[in-house]
Amino acid sequence: MKDIKLSAKEEKKMKRLENKKRKIEAFLNVAEMNESDRKRSKATSGEPDSTDINADLRLFVGEKKLSMGSTGAESQDFKEDYAAVKEKYREHKRQNMSFPSFRLKTAGEEALLTRPKEARVPLFISDLQALLTFCLVGDEAPYHPHRWCCLPKWNRLTNVVCLVIEGVGTTQMEQFLSKPQWKESNLQFLEVVSPRSYGSTIVDELALVPTSKRKLDLLVKKHGSLEAALQHLDSKGSVKALFPTAPPSPPPPSTSSTASDGDGKSEPQKQPKDENSLKLRLLLSAKQMLIEGYPLPINGVSDAEIRDFVYTKDVYKEVHENSELFSVDCEMCITSAGSELTKICVVNEQMEVVYKSLVKPYNPISNYLTRFSGVTASDLEDVETRLEDVQEALRKLLPRDCILVGQSLNFDLKALRMMHPYVIDTAVIFNITGDRRRKTKLSTLTNIFLERDIQVSGPEGHCPEEDARAALELTLLKLKEGYHFGDVINGGNLPGFQPMTQINALQERDPEGSPPAKKKCNKLDKSVGISVMTSLEQGYRKFPDFLDGTTFSTDDLVDDVIETGKQFAFQHHMSITHVDLSSGQSTVTAAKNNNSIPASPRDDQYTKTNASDNKDVKCQPKSNDEDLCSRLAAICDQMYSHTSMNGLFVMILGGGDTRGNNAVAAIKLV
Repeated sequence: MKDIKLSAKEEKKMKRLENKKRKIEAFLNVAEMNESDRKRSKATSGEPDSTDINADLRLFVGEKKLSMGSTGAESQDFKEDYAAVKEKYREHKRQNMSFPSFRLKTAGEEALLTRPKEARVPLFISDLQALLTFCLVGDEAPYHPHRWCCLPKWNRLTNVVCLVIEGVGTTQMEQFLSKPQWKESNLQFLEVVSPRSYGSTIVDELALVPTSKRKLDLLVKKHGSLEAALQHLDSKGSVKALFPTAPPSPPPPSTSSTASDGDGKSEPQKQPKDENSLKLRLLLSAKQMLIEGYPLPINGVSDAEIRDFVYTKDVYKEVHENSELFSVDCEMCITSAGSELTKICVVNEQMEVVYKSLVKPYNPISNYLTRFSGVTASDLEDVETRLEDVQEALRKLLPRDCILVGQSLNFDLKALRMMHPYVIDTAVIFNITGDRRRKTKLSTLTNIFLERDIQVSGPEGHCPEEDARAALELTLLKLKEGYHFGDVINGGNLPGFQPMTQINALQERDPEGSPPAKKKCNKLDKSVGISVMTSLEQGYRKFPDFLDGTTFSTDDLVDDVIETGKQFAFQHHMSITHVDLSSGQSTVTAAKNNNSIPASPRDDQYTKTNASDNKDVKCQPKSNDEDLCSRLAAICDQMYSHTSMNGLFVMILGGGDTRGNNAVAAIKLV
């Protein structure tokens, strides 16, 4: 009996060891495939291969395959060897996890310049701004770059070197990518929407990055959270650059208080009111509209999508505090051409229905979506109203400065095939999930904040009049209660619930309601150095809060700016070097890495400073493109070489003035 019990125990032990062996073999099969992919990637990029940690495991299993006899005599040796190799692998994994890494996600890969232009989906400068902010404050950043890239272990970055170059865009880089200096650079170039296309600049976007503890403290103290501060600083006026907007009317010559808009306040008294208007703060900026998928007339981004779209007005007036709200809700069906409009309702600020109609698409309908739209085949049988009739009616109805309100209004505008500059989206201004990417249904928002149920008709579908009124009521409630109301990310609470713990450490408040700035800013102890050309200085001076706490330097010549930028790369956690290659202000000095920055061409030739005798020597003329490519490669190489190991190199090319010449970005972890 004793021998039988021992035999049973031994059998169980052997089964456990066999299971471990199968798991190791399964792991090795996956590891070998990953190793093969990694080697191919390393061979393509030219980077040195790392130690093959899986070799020990393969050798271990190979040796043990013959030693795993049926008697289990070497089970103890097997377990000891298994534990040793497993610990070695864990140590290797711990070391790998202690270093930062960077990779593109699908949205980032879709922006690669190596993709066909028609298949390319550009990023936005706000994506790069989010990356730089994330490098400084990490998870405390209100907008993470996770939409398009991954940067684990951001806090292990040794430095961040940001190089901004004006005068170069996608048009030039698409030609330069075939040049040897760029083929060997191993940089991945991404197309980015040029800020010029919506009336902004790269400086305007970079100025939103919190560059110091002091700035972060002030922003959070003033606005309650970093996200609210960034949204407040975001330029709403950039929308005007996209749409035909009439210049503001000049103030009347009289300075008396009787020259007013009807409420006894003169024009000079009205402007500060508009600047602090909650209604205007809730408007989506051009950047937000781009991110949320609104149809916008932006070069090189949505040309094909908006080819047959129309403006709600031929010319718009400047939006202001007293601009009227109109709530719009549409219902759609599925046709052979995709989603098309079948019903629309427009409600004014007095909750009156000012327009309502069924709409019959030209294309055959394959699905009426009745359970959502409430529209059936019989409803449209005698309808003669077409999409162009609705467009014309709205163009006559809507004032030139009106604000459209709706829940995810981008879908309604796409169904209407119309574009409008002034929008308040209830799916954006209300947030109960703590995640900007997760939108809450209108019915849920109405239930929580208006304490009533909508969309309860079941199979009869939604009522656009009911939905339009609900969206407008939510907006009016937000205007009454304040900016933070209904937004847990910005510190708002939900009615009927106990105060919620803030989703982000930056949004936590003390019992008195004031944000504890020191607690929020304990991570931002990093220094920032900024070196720019004198011609670009004024753009930075507009943002004193951005420059506060930074080391700011200006120079007239390109290589002087680059030299300072290289010093800042070593001296500061983040450095921003900004030059303009179209300015023509450049000299050339020999760089420490034997690269030089050729001067701008003058009369089809350029001059070069001879380091030995300090004399100008004439060189053979170069074409503009060849010269630009050479200068760009030299500048990029010098700044990249001053990015430390485990540092992040970010290059931003500002784009050109011509249509479709978008900006370009390249990001690489050294």
